[in-house]
Amino acid sequence: MRSILERLESIPGNCTLGKELSASPITKIYLCVFNDIKSIIRFDLKAASCLAFDRVNEVSILQSINHLDLAPEILYSDAEAGILILRYIVGAEPNFSQNTSNQNSLHDLGASLRLIHELSAPKNSIDIFSDSMDLYQTLLDRPSEKLLFKEAMTLYKELEEDGTQKVFSHNDLHQKNLLWNNQYYFLDWEYAGLNHPLFDIASLVRSFKLNQGQVNELLQGYKACSKFFQIDALISWIKFIDYLEEIWSISVSKILNNITPR
Repeated sequence: MRSILERLESIPGNCTLGKELSASPITKIYLCVFNDIKSIIRFDLKAASCLAFDRVNEVSILQSINHLDLAPEILYSDAEAGILILRYIVGAEPNFSQNTSNQNSLHDLGASLRLIHELSAPKNSIDIFSDSMDLYQTLLDRPSEKLLFKEAMTLYKELEEDGTQKVFSHNDLHQKNLLWNNQYYFLDWEYAGLNHPLFDIASLVRSFKLNQGQVNELLQGYKACSKFFQIDALISWIKFIDYLEEIWSISVSKILNNITPR
């Protein structure tokens, strides 16, 4: 894969790189100014091509939800080069701590999530969640890893057999993927696709460590059957997400080991 500087020079128009905002084994994200617009630019690293991402699918999803104003606007994309430029959104990570007067609204977060879950999945969209699980299964080859994967998938199959129809889901909701500025903005849609609605809901409860009163406020905004917010169901889904986080960490470590020169 070409260097970041080489890819930057390939972008049509004027793009000036700014401060690095985050770096992971998969991507690097920077502030930039793209054609006089303050923006965010994401560069895929080599490991990204080894995961189940489909960057064309991600762009299609972002374009299909643009009318909701819940996600950053795409200004430029080149999936082959691993480049995505998004309009910069002013905002801060939400804070639901009861020990501060600067609390954000869980009611509004529930309402915003409901808007996402009510969307139809874009035509020809890829099932990134299932594709990712298939990939992880091939990577986890040690007996202990295989057992971990089996336990996770057994639990997932039990949870999704409750008769609830799958909905269009973000599939990666946590504190750093949300911004608040008089409304909520959802970031990083690379795992978006069909899933059980409780996956997103439990992800929020887990990330923000919401108590029962806060969960009830989220429910009031979401305006759905209260069974989605029963503590027993949420605890089981959080257990699956814990499994998934461990599986993802092991998988990425194996990918990095495979692509790192020895």
